[in-house]
Amino acid sequence: MDSNFAALQQLHSNFRVAIYCRLSKDDNLDGESASIHNQRDMLETWCQEHGYTVAGVYADDGYSGLYMDRPDFQRMLADCKQGKIDIVVTKDMSRLTRNSTHSGQLRDEFFPKHHIRYIGVTDGVDTGKDDDLIAFRSVFNEIYSKDIGKKVHSSYVIKAKKGKFTGCIAPFGYMKSPEDKNFLIPDKDTAWIVQKIFSWAAEGHGTNWIRRRLEDEKIPAPCWWNRKKGLRNHVTKWEKEYGEKGIYMWDFSTIKQILANPVYIGTIASQKADYRFKVGWIGDKKPEEWIQVENVHEPLVDMDTYNLVQEKVKMRKRPDAWGNYGIFAGLVKCGECGSTMNQRVANAKAKTRILTCAKYNRYGVAHCSQHRLELDTLYQIVLEQIRSCAALALADETKVMEELRKSCQCDSEEESRRIKEKLSEGECRLSELDILISKLYEDWVAGRINETNFTRMMEKAQTEQETLQKKADTMRERLNGAAKEQEDNSKWLSLIRQYADIKELDREMLHLLIKEIVVHEDMAERKRNTTVEIHFNFMKQGSQLTVKS
Repeated sequence: MDSNFAALQQLHSNFRVAIYCRLSKDDNLDGESASIHNQRDMLETWCQEHGYTVAGVYADDGYSGLYMDRPDFQRMLADCKQGKIDIVVTKDMSRLTRNSTHSGQLRDEFFPKHHIRYIGVTDGVDTGKDDDLIAFRSVFNEIYSKDIGKKVHSSYVIKAKKGKFTGCIAPFGYMKSPEDKNFLIPDKDTAWIVQKIFSWAAEGHGTNWIRRRLEDEKIPAPCWWNRKKGLRNHVTKWEKEYGEKGIYMWDFSTIKQILANPVYIGTIASQKADYRFKVGWIGDKKPEEWIQVENVHEPLVDMDTYNLVQEKVKMRKRPDAWGNYGIFAGLVKCGECGSTMNQRVANAKAKTRILTCAKYNRYGVAHCSQHRLELDTLYQIVLEQIRSCAALALADETKVMEELRKSCQCDSEEESRRIKEKLSEGECRLSELDILISKLYEDWVAGRINETNFTRMMEKAQTEQETLQKKADTMRERLNGAAKEQEDNSKWLSLIRQYADIKELDREMLHLLIKEIVVHEDMAERKRNTTVEIHFNFMKQGSQLTVKS
């Protein structure tokens, strides 16, 4: 019995185990037993008792289990892909994920694809065994997470209605009170900067003028102050590019946010964003939907100045010919430098609004060209292109699907069939090699073959196994890619058909249909040729139209 146990321990020691721990603020309800430290201790003890070798410990503190974008979780998946891990172990399945969709993808696709066994210690989940209850546990974990999310949201709403500040970092110009972290007090180091910004804005100066003035006076941007006070370690893109000079470079958006924030007149405004379970942020709420409590803390700006600034900002923010405010915001990019295209007024009398490259606006022709495009021209291009695509989709669905398949360079059905056959053959051989390797190990442990022959045959089998595995992974990726493209094409077709008769565009529709709009500019023979490239969601290639001027 002892010799068999020792052999089993020796066998287990060859498996490389990844320990994964996770804790979100919601999980604090579980008490001390859920802490990262306790999870790690428990799992390391479990590995030691079972003779497993710990290849790495991965921990995400403060991250929800609903989402996959957790730093150490992604690092662990990367190590799995590189073949560094044989087994992934967590305290229970909810530590791995609380999303039933993600659970299924990991359990049924990712782990088997990379020959990884997953074990949830306390709830008995083991992908190395048949367990019909795993899927039910995944659904239960998701329901639990949704319930906790509702409770946490309710607690924040209650605090918001009482005028409590619930943000992680106090707004620029304020700090959290040492006696009450939910109460704001002026920060003597930065409050004067906020007051200067409002004073300049009240005089009629725009954000661009204010930004230049702040930089000329060498007043550090909020990011530097946060680092100085130990609140955040983030370094701005300007600091990375320009070093010490970048400390004094302010973003337009920062100044706009300061000028629009009622916190500076003593008002706590909460619940500004709209979130959905499993989706996250889906947009900002209208100001009338916020929870606002007035006269909560000491204001930095008087009410008259604040209202005057809001009026001046509103006057500068003129609507376009259709009464829309920036429906293309965030969608239009410069095709040469990748910068955002900014909207501005080119002719105040004619109310001509244009889009120009942000990098050109800021640094001049030495860095990029103007890429000028009239907003009404872009509006008509996008409107006609959506109508055209929708009409074509309604007229001949089969033809459109075939063209989409060609544009995505999907494999033909015959080619996909051949790939599936080769993949099946490769998987059969991999199964045979798994059995062969296990048999070799048993023969070596039992003394039926010597160590020299065992090593030689094992290396040969493992080399073939690695080669076949790489080929199989490539074939699976090719098949999965084709299936994903086919699914995306169907989604796009179903979506676009709804817009055959649209009369006007709106922001929600544009962001639903379009991934980005890229504007290219060619100044051949002193004539500006502007090419507009529309990249639709769910499609690989963009539609192009050329505008000459």
